[in-house]
Amino acid sequence: MAVPSVFASPVSGSVLPLSQCEDPCFAQGRMGRGVLLLPSTHTLLAPADAQVYFAFSTGHAVGLQTSLGEQFILHVGLDTHRLQGRGFQLHVSRGDMVARGEPLLTFDPTILTQSGFSLAMPMVFCNCAQRRLRILKLGMVAAGEDLVMLY
Repeated sequence: MAVPSVFASPVSGSVLPLSQCEDPCFAQGRMGRGVLLLPSTHTLLAPADAQVYFAFSTGHAVGLQTSLGEQFILHVGLDTHRLQGRGFQLHVSRGDMVARGEPLLTFDPTILTQSGFSLAMPMVFCNCAQRRLRILKLGMVAAGEDLVMLY
């Protein structure tokens, strides 16, 4: 039996089921299971101790992997790759080790919304199909608060 893993919310804001995401790829679970965050803070924090396995140069998404091999993606906004990095500042690089609560990236919500992009933020677990996922909190959440458990 797998050891339960708890992941924190990477931002403060509102938590919704991933199925409510406007992007059908995320909503239908094609990228994996998870939650949808509507952020009220603008610095994305590491939800767990992990290693950065990708950080797009555009700054809109980061992939992390825990020591147990759990991989997850944090994607800021929808279609925000089209901003080509405008409004994003990465604080990590591929291969970096991060601790839960450490800043991963910062984004400017004004640039995103004025450019017509949603701030909706999918948090998706990519390689955990054999494990159960429990959402610990829906509604308002604080950055760093326990959000999801894999077991």
